[in-house]
Amino acid sequence: MNIPPLGKPLAADEYAARHDADLDFETVCLLARQQHNLAQVRALQPAVVLEVGCGPELLAAQVLASPNRVTDWQVVEPALRYADIARAFAASEPRLRVTTDYIEHAGTALATAWPDGPAADLLIVSGVIHETAEPEALLRAGLRWLRPGGHLLVSVPNALSFHRLLAVQMGLIEAPEALSERNRQLGQPRVFRPQDLRDMVSGLGLAEVSLEGYLFKPFTHAQMAMLLPSLGERGVQGLIELGRAFPMQSAEICLLARKG
Repeated sequence: MNIPPLGKPLAADEYAARHDADLDFETVCLLARQQHNLAQVRALQPAVVLEVGCGPELLAAQVLASPNRVTDWQVVEPALRYADIARAFAASEPRLRVTTDYIEHAGTALATAWPDGPAADLLIVSGVIHETAEPEALLRAGLRWLRPGGHLLVSVPNALSFHRLLAVQMGLIEAPEALSERNRQLGQPRVFRPQDLRDMVSGLGLAEVSLEGYLFKPFTHAQMAMLLPSLGERGVQGLIELGRAFPMQSAEICLLARKG
């Protein structure tokens, strides 16, 4: 088993087991996140991609099945169950290569793949950095392989999501960025405000291109799960689009930045 780097409260396999044991409304979050990521990748049309943490829904499969310019897609995923999903797809897709490790420990594997140095046009770190107390170290490890002029796509749950603002007004939490029981269960030590994400990426020397949001979530995961049968597919897609219209109060935010 891979030893978690500094700042990881849970080992990757333990995190994945807890995450998948209680998906409920998280399936909608995954759908919204991947819809947004897919649109961004299609707009950028990268040739070489480094994805940190592919999770249970494989973005590469969606991208590579549609018109694209990709010649090399590297996934670095520490959770075995998620890496296995990517590896199964890679068996019939030679452009996809999978490393089962943390990005902080994957330097040797990536140096073998890219012996001439940074090669990625796009670094995707989606729904990952809030799972560590050392997010800057994680991003630096990935940015090492991003070529000058390449883009970083990083997404996180939003501390200013409507459901968190409502909880403050109800007196259930003291501040929007307070950790929820779900955060604690999944070993997530931080919830980002939009400005927190902007400051972190700027502090790493990247220039912001855009900050967008997706998915309007008025209530907790458990409460939203109870509404899913009555919402249906049109209702779910409506919530995703409403989050795009009100990005600062959306459930998740995504920042696109450029490396100088």
